[in-house]
Amino acid sequence: MILFSHPLVSSKTPKISDFSASSSSQNDEFVLVKNKLQAVISNARGVKFIVCNNLSLAKELQSVADDYLFDSKIALIVENDEELSSAIDARIDAVICENF
Repeated sequence: MILFSHPLVSSKTPKISDFSASSSSQNDEFVLVKNKLQAVISNARGVKFIVCNNLSLAKELQSVADDYLFDSKIALIVENDEELSSAIDARIDAVICENF
């Protein structure tokens, strides 16, 4: 698992952009999506990390990413160690720690 912004790990704080159907910017490294269609499009655009903010969606996206061999990684925004532990159990690729 890749950890971003955890107080015990040295890492960059990601700049997260919202998904936009009208923009196909290749410069966005982290894109926040709301559903699996946006995730599939983001992967096709070459986004490095597809971000979501709930575990249920993260599990669904991780399954799609694993089945279709996405180049993108799935990242879940978490706010505490309990959510981090749940993400670990769900085998999510990465987490972005907020308000730790």
